[in-house]
Amino acid sequence: MDPFTIVGGRGFIGSALAASLSAAGAPVRIASHQDSLAGAPLGHVIYASGVAASAAADPAYAFAVHVEGARRILAGGRFDSFLYLSSTRVYGAATETGEEAALRVMPAEPGNDVYRISKIAGEALCLAAPGAGVRVARLSNVSGESYRSPLFLSDVLRQAARAGRAVVHTTRDSGKDYITIGDVCRYLTGIALRGSARTYNVAAGANVANGAIYDSLSTLGIDVVIAEDAKRAWTPPIDVTRLQAEFGPPREAVLATLPGLLQSFSAHVEPAAR
Repeated sequence: MDPFTIVGGRGFIGSALAASLSAAGAPVRIASHQDSLAGAPLGHVIYASGVAASAAADPAYAFAVHVEGARRILAGGRFDSFLYLSSTRVYGAATETGEEAALRVMPAEPGNDVYRISKIAGEALCLAAPGAGVRVARLSNVSGESYRSPLFLSDVLRQAARAGRAVVHTTRDSGKDYITIGDVCRYLTGIALRGSARTYNVAAGANVANGAIYDSLSTLGIDVVIAEDAKRAWTPPIDVTRLQAEFGPPREAVLATLPGLLQSFSAHVEPAAR
């Protein structure tokens, strides 16, 4: 395979990509968004650097990672293609979830956080670059061995691994789109090498209800407690027509991977003191 440079290759998604590409025989270079890569032959660049939970606390750093780091490579890097990893959270104020949807930036309104806005800015920078080889992939909720993530699924699995019990604050009829890290690596590799469009939603295309996750964990012996203050959290399903037309449907379902994920979390998370 052609050589790849993974910017942010030590994070959850970046490290999984690097391992997947290396296993397929591709030479892989790991880089940081702060590295000077001007003039170096980079092959296919996948820009996986990102901050999520800490974005609101340090907006300047979020923009440095999501925008400035990408700008430096686009301006001075020697690459065969450049794939910028964004998020389906950019649809937060949109009326639809297709790749051509108009994205709205309204910082004064609730829910329009620094993470989302800085990702939209990074996308705009990439899509303004000349050449079809600069692309954007908007990832939905990626499930996998993300042991420190504060996001819902990782939090529930961490609680379950630590104490055999999980207290959740979202109702059974809550839900969102999940895609496994294995499918993400397959899709991103395909997009980087032969994607025909500039922007792709990388998602499963159908929401998984929280109740289905709770029931699956219960069959694994986990006591799932829904808190009294639980609220419904539902995100619009993501349009994956473009992705699946080129690269086919996902090969894994998040519910089928839960037993293995729980086992993996149990091996990495310190159990609760008794």
